[in-house]
Amino acid sequence: MKLWAVCFEPEDWVAFREIRRFNPADRVKSVFPSPFPFYGALRTAILKRMRDGKLDFQNSKLTEEEKKIIGDSEHAGVLKLFGPFIFESTEEGEKYYLPAPKNIYELKKNDKSEENDCEKTKKSCFKTMPVLELKKKVKIENLELDLAWMPEFDHAEESKHSFIELREMEKLRRGEKFAPMEKLENLKTETRLGIALEKNSKRTAEGMIYTLTYYRFKNGGFAMFTDEKETVELIRKYKIDENGVFLGAKQRWAKVCIKEVETDVFEPPDGKVAISLVTPAIFDGGIAPSSGQINGAKIITIAGQKKTVISGWDLITRKPKPIYHAASPGTVYYLNGPLDWTPLGEKYCDFGFGRFVYMKWEYFRKGDK
Repeated sequence: MKLWAVCFEPEDWVAFREIRRFNPADRVKSVFPSPFPFYGALRTAILKRMRDGKLDFQNSKLTEEEKKIIGDSEHAGVLKLFGPFIFESTEEGEKYYLPAPKNIYELKKNDKSEENDCEKTKKSCFKTMPVLELKKKVKIENLELDLAWMPEFDHAEESKHSFIELREMEKLRRGEKFAPMEKLENLKTETRLGIALEKNSKRTAEGMIYTLTYYRFKNGGFAMFTDEKETVELIRKYKIDENGVFLGAKQRWAKVCIKEVETDVFEPPDGKVAISLVTPAIFDGGIAPSSGQINGAKIITIAGQKKTVISGWDLITRKPKPIYHAASPGTVYYLNGPLDWTPLGEKYCDFGFGRFVYMKWEYFRKGDK
């Protein structure tokens, strides 16, 4: 599959603000920010060029033609991107880092362990969990499902590695040996807690507890993917890839460039599949659709049942956007059949929510079903 990566390379650092609610559903921490600031940066730059440099969000409305091109709060317009992901520029070319699937586990090798799929070395190797078929199903929210589990009892533990490079994900999809990454050498982050106060008062403004995460890159930045040629043509038409954008909570300048990417991770393999979210997905049932099915395929089990908070800042109203709880990137759904590559979820699919990569799966000691 041919894609384009729209890469944002900050001049120095960049920061993103997210509204927070401190409750059990708000436990997932992700290095990957929301896509909304990237849409906002591109929209602002395009609209400014459409209006010959004159831009006032508070005192002007979008025309129908402008809405058609850059969209609104519910529609993306011509801009169709998904992400963001992390990219790194190397001598071999760009590397793209995605959220690692939560069904990966680490099998540690040592001198006393029995033979396994790891090489005879003290290094770890990584596998994806098979499914254990249960007579008495486990309950995940309102669904009764089988169990994704680690069949090895010794020296096996859930992976703490948060990233997987695109080529390593291709290996995982093909059933070859692969290796996720625990941290990225070209990225440093720092998160701070902020509390906004009401005007002329020391009281906290309602809904205005937020986090501000700072990102510093070395030879890299963020990348948004698109499979829409029209999106690429729009960015080039208004010379965004030549002039850059102002990005994030502090409006830091970032260089923009467009790279072609060839990969098969978004192409469905034959037979039953498991899918791993690379962007959040908002379902009516919480972590999954209440029907227990995704586009007609039955969910057998789920790995990584954590939610993340989705919000943002509305440039027009100058207020926080509504808060939604979404299935977090890395959540894996084991399905009983094939699945086409169409966005999942009930909301924000136009903004790249509900995108996923494919992999194969098996029952533990049951063969193919």
